Amino acid sequence: MATLEALRAVLDDERTPEIIRNHIIDSLQYALRNYGQVFTAKEVEWVAGWDDARLPLAAARELQKRVAETSR
Repeated sequence: MATLEALRAVLDDERTPEIIRNHIIDSLQYALRNYGQVFTAKEVEWVAGWDDARLPLAAARELQKRVAETSR
């Protein structure tokens, strides 16, 4: 969680260049889509509430996967 909080702080900082913001978001999106199991449910739910449309979408998909797996 600390790593995600640090990344969130960088994203929220007005001084962060846009290219860095995009890189962080793209990297998190990739991790959620391809390695979502390494995140806790609490972390995925928290990222789902972030304001960039790409992250909540990837997080919502990961949460849906988890619900589907538990309902089997």
